[in-house]
Amino acid sequence: MPLFRQALPCLIFWMSVLLAFPSTAANADASAAWQPFSHVSFRHHTEEALRFGTSLAQDRDGFLWLGTQTGLVRWDGFRVRRYVADAAREGGLPDGYIQSVHVDTGGRLWIGTSAGGLARYDAARDRFAVIPAGPGGLGHARVSSIVDDGAGGIWVGTGAGLERVDAEGKVHAAASGAPQLAAPVLPPDGVDVLLRDRQGGLWIGTREGLFYRSGDHDRLEVVHLGLPAPNEPSINALYQDSAGRVWIGTRTHGAFVIATRGAAPRPIVETGPQAALQGERVFTIVQKDDDVVWLGTESGGIVEVDVRQGTTRRLRYHGDVPDSLRSDEILALLRERGGQIFVATGGTLSQHDPLPRGIVTVRTIGSITGLNVYHLLPRPDGKVWLSVPGGGVSIVEPHTGAVAEIRADANALPKGRVLAMANAPDGSVYLGTQQGLYHSDGTGRAVRRVEIAGRRPDASVWALAWRGDVLWLGGLDGAWAVRPSSAGPATVLRHEDEALGDRRVTALLPLADGSVWIGTRRGVVRLDRNGTTVERLPTDNADRTRAPNGFVSSLLVDRTGRLWVSSFGNGIAILDRTDAGGRRWFRRLTTADGLPDNSVNMLVQDRSGQIWLSTDLGLAGVHPDTLQVRRLGEADGAHVPSYWTSSGALGADGEVLFGGFTGLSVVFPDRLDTRRPPPRLAITQLMLGGRAIRALAPAASGEPAALTVTPADRERGFAVEFAALDYMPAEHRHYAYQLDGFDTGWIEADTTVRRASYNNLPPGNYRLRVRATGDDTVNLELPVRVLPAWHQLAWVRALGAIVVLGILAALMQARTSLLRRRQRELEAVVASRTAELRATQLKLETMAYNDALTGLPNRRRFNDELQRLAALSRRGGDPFALLLIDLDRFKHINDTLGHDAGDALLVAAAERLRAAVRQTDCVARLGGDEFAVLLTPASDAIVGDVAQRIVDSMRAPIAFGAHDMHVSASVGTALAWRDGVDTDALYKNADTALYCAKESGRDTWCRFGADAAAA
Repeated sequence: MPLFRQALPCLIFWMSVLLAFPSTAANADASAAWQPFSHVSFRHHTEEALRFGTSLAQDRDGFLWLGTQTGLVRWDGFRVRRYVADAAREGGLPDGYIQSVHVDTGGRLWIGTSAGGLARYDAARDRFAVIPAGPGGLGHARVSSIVDDGAGGIWVGTGAGLERVDAEGKVHAAASGAPQLAAPVLPPDGVDVLLRDRQGGLWIGTREGLFYRSGDHDRLEVVHLGLPAPNEPSINALYQDSAGRVWIGTRTHGAFVIATRGAAPRPIVETGPQAALQGERVFTIVQKDDDVVWLGTESGGIVEVDVRQGTTRRLRYHGDVPDSLRSDEILALLRERGGQIFVATGGTLSQHDPLPRGIVTVRTIGSITGLNVYHLLPRPDGKVWLSVPGGGVSIVEPHTGAVAEIRADANALPKGRVLAMANAPDGSVYLGTQQGLYHSDGTGRAVRRVEIAGRRPDASVWALAWRGDVLWLGGLDGAWAVRPSSAGPATVLRHEDEALGDRRVTALLPLADGSVWIGTRRGVVRLDRNGTTVERLPTDNADRTRAPNGFVSSLLVDRTGRLWVSSFGNGIAILDRTDAGGRRWFRRLTTADGLPDNSVNMLVQDRSGQIWLSTDLGLAGVHPDTLQVRRLGEADGAHVPSYWTSSGALGADGEVLFGGFTGLSVVFPDRLDTRRPPPRLAITQLMLGGRAIRALAPAASGEPAALTVTPADRERGFAVEFAALDYMPAEHRHYAYQLDGFDTGWIEADTTVRRASYNNLPPGNYRLRVRATGDDTVNLELPVRVLPAWHQLAWVRALGAIVVLGILAALMQARTSLLRRRQRELEAVVASRTAELRATQLKLETMAYNDALTGLPNRRRFNDELQRLAALSRRGGDPFALLLIDLDRFKHINDTLGHDAGDALLVAAAERLRAAVRQTDCVARLGGDEFAVLLTPASDAIVGDVAQRIVDSMRAPIAFGAHDMHVSASVGTALAWRDGVDTDALYKNADTALYCAKESGRDTWCRFGADAAAA
């Protein structure tokens, strides 16, 4: 009976609301899958200036204005502009405690303060026009609420009651002049909240109840909320939703709703076991979407009221859920024009995006709030089994929100994670855990351990898959194919371990043809259906046509029969084809192709054939035909940061499930396209010459307001910051800008800075173009005019040019005669210097190409000659030969008689070499006692004759003072036409022949070929 009494008011309320909207009730569908578990995610803005918000408004340009307890803030989603109280300064904000902000139909921003009266913001001059309390002003300095009056002015709720400010800024008492407020008289404690509905009616909330007036000349009526007389509740909030319903928030009695015009107010009855709304204070109200309204309470968070479903739920602060509310004290709510909902609390400004419906985030299952989903299994009955912390399994019904649990120990499951689950053909479930294999009936009530002959009972199971009546399982001890038995151990049909190349099995994919794909921590393996063949695919991380080497996280075969392999660190590999030689050809997808991260955890194919995947940095989809990647981010409703390996599957309603850190992501592929109104791309800050410019005067032609850069500002230039006022995450849009007339192309802007800066521009007219690209593209143009300095004016430059030309003509005439005289002098000097330069050049050439001691060509000139002869020989010129000569016992003479004797010996040797060869031959000193001769033309007879003459000529003694120096020569020869015209090879051949001569006792010569080979 007590339970019935508690439920009866709730039932009566929701029936009355639904009956008031028969079309809505008639079209109500069953709860969408996973909606009972859906988590409302908030993005938090923790800047100091955004704390302690009391009121919110959005102006015509799209900027958000936040009234706080410490001043007024304008915010564009990135940059904060703060106004603090300065009553002593003309045009300053009169009070720092802001109680209300309102943008009227004319686009003017009004600010109601706690003790400074009313202020209107003048954007053109960036200052405030203040209407204080006192004679000719307001009746009270506290301004709690502001609404339009329908005639270009505003109604103002103050501590003295209701007052009106007309379009000219004149203040009228509520009962003076038109419009009139007839009896009954408003309470003396003032007006706390106002609402002007779409029909022009005025709702007035006071501390002694709610009042209403349908027109400017109609009587004021008391709106009774149905409480025992005379206790009318204090009114805190008033709001009209898109369906025309008027919502009323009170100080101590929760909230009420008036469903249709003229209907009686009905209390909002909270559903659930801990309903407390009817005794709470409701500070603020906003419509989330068509039939869902949020009530912001004083200390109970947000109460979400779903009129269509007839339910409520609480949104509260949870310390272990980072994207929950940051505080349960909700001070102000606003839905901006793009659909984003902002929540002002005592600690931060939070933001929720209600538009994405393609991804549901689950943060809580039953009593588990710090949710991690290690593995999941959709069941044939529509339920989903989730492996959760503590070693248990949560069994959830996605439509009703029912939750059952298989707990560790209590149901024979061991402590530790459930790593894998698989549906058996008989409807039961097999569970792979960190401590062995288990079997459960379809309800999860009867759980037992499964023994496998030859396998340790507590060996971990990382992967499970059924094919027919065979269960495949993988762990750290390889892959097992077993046939389970209802009594006794399972029968082992096949076991592969060492043949896999790595016994650690991470993924299994049995196919209909009897073959099995296996993923290990080192690559991919295929077991043939004959039961004996094991094919280990070659791996190469650097070769994108090969299988990846590393931890294989999942395997999938798409509708065309292609194998997809996901791995840690190497993205996705797709088996494209197998050629006639048996080679497997893969295609690779990585972050370079658009993946969020190269560590891919799970692949899932939806009903349309689209491939979805989870990574360590988010979700993505891949079109199976084009392989185009679509990343899913916060703008799509993806709020789980990272995911677990093998935790993913296709649900019964076509949804794709991914288990991750801190929650479960449910992707509905057909709901992912979120249509948003195009935002305004606005200039958020403009700097000119290092100072801030607040506003630009519009051009008379209707063109955008132009920025004029004077000569004084050219050096420091100008900087423009911009933002698309859609309040989406920074990564949602990409910004680019171009200054027409200066830039040759678009310049990408940093999404966190979004600034274009230019200085020292040449005088002229430019146009700054900015674009922001997301789901759509929005553009902004700013004309820029750079004024010339006085010396850059056209007439100044023309006059200067004339003066300069006159001076130049006079100077030219005066200098002509001087230049002619100087020319003659210079010609003489030039002739003298030319002769000197020619002599110097000849000397330098001699020094560069000749040996300073012997006068013979040096190695540089010799190499040039050798290259020239080789080139001629290749084109059919005369054959030539190379002779390399070493002086025998030269070091002994140099050491015993000194370097002077050695130099004399080298000079004499050079003279004898010149005498021993023909005039057409080239003799060169290569360095030390090493000489070379190039003979051209050459033959075996000529080479032999010249080489012998050289050897004979060196035997004669050479006089040096009182001594006779005796030396001999060793000569190695090589013919270009026979031994090759490659200069390096020819030199090596001649050197080989020289070595042969030295080995033969020196004082002789050797020919490369037979002589060198014999040596």
